[in-house]
Amino acid sequence: MIKLVDLTYHSHLNYTRPQQVLENHAPALAFAAYLKNRIDITFVKHASFEQHVVMDGIPYYFFKGNNRFWSITLKTHRFIKKLKPDIVLVQGLVFPLQVMFLRLFCGNKFKLVIQHHGELPSGGLKGRLQKMACNMTDAFFFTSAGNADVWKQKGIINPDARILELLEASTAFKPVDKGLAKKYTRITGNANFIWVGHLNANKDPLVVLKGFRDYLPANPDAKLYMIYQSEALLSDIEEQITSSAQLQNTVILVGEVANNDLPYWFSAADFYISGSHKEGSGYALLEAIACGCIPVVTSIPSYQKITVNGQYGFLYPAGDNCALSKTLKALDGMDWQKLSAVVLNHFNKKLSFKTIADDLVDICHQLIDK
Repeated sequence: MIKLVDLTYHSHLNYTRPQQVLENHAPALAFAAYLKNRIDITFVKHASFEQHVVMDGIPYYFFKGNNRFWSITLKTHRFIKKLKPDIVLVQGLVFPLQVMFLRLFCGNKFKLVIQHHGELPSGGLKGRLQKMACNMTDAFFFTSAGNADVWKQKGIINPDARILELLEASTAFKPVDKGLAKKYTRITGNANFIWVGHLNANKDPLVVLKGFRDYLPANPDAKLYMIYQSEALLSDIEEQITSSAQLQNTVILVGEVANNDLPYWFSAADFYISGSHKEGSGYALLEAIACGCIPVVTSIPSYQKITVNGQYGFLYPAGDNCALSKTLKALDGMDWQKLSAVVLNHFNKKLSFKTIADDLVDICHQLIDK
């Protein structure tokens, strides 16, 4: 059986017990339950404490660490070397010194893989160190191969590097009965859109509002519900809404919603709408699809991958409110209930935790066989 070490260098210093990691990072960890008797996986993590626990039948080893760029924990690498893994999967492309030490200290007897989580290439000295670390790496996991392009353009990842596609996360969200969900959220009507995300330039809520405003003459009964945690652009959004009589009557600024309540919101709405310019994967998009909420999202690489180039949703160019408006107008007359069922089926077959586990098993065998 292939022996895989899943290694996280980032130290979760705010946690005091291992269970907090499993609870707070379930979207990126729950796939492991589907690896039993298929791959021998061990999670190695860093925190403010040291402990070995078995959770859901999977071993987790916690070592004390910190998040200083130059910090290297020798004890961690001694442990990994003792395990004699076939593959070491490092989470994140932002630990070049640690990756280089891992390779030099533990040798070349295992395949070294790094998984991307939305981070961007660095410049200067750190960028040069990233390039050195990537040259020691056998393969890279990206949600979409297109997300690797910027790393190649910067010369950090070689043009012929082995790029493999693997979702970095999924969700345990399940759809809620639409009538019950609408009652719970107090959403009314039959043309409801939902936005979930940070109010920042990358998420581009202002373009979404412009596109939605231009769509309203075609469907004045439509509503847009905006759920958000950070408020960086909130004053700009409020100004845009108050300057348009149409938006005043159709946009509801919900604000922060508890994570456990999100399935009700996604199930009550008809469409999930996003304006993102870049995403490592798209947590909110995955959660929406898991509830049968139809995506209307930007045509960035990760969204293309998740929606299979728009087969399970609708894509428009990031930053183009005219294209968004046109896309929204094309929705009218479609069988939304049927589309919702198709989207939900796509999630269950291709985007679940089991899918991640199945894909990881296949990839690990490819790496070892080669």
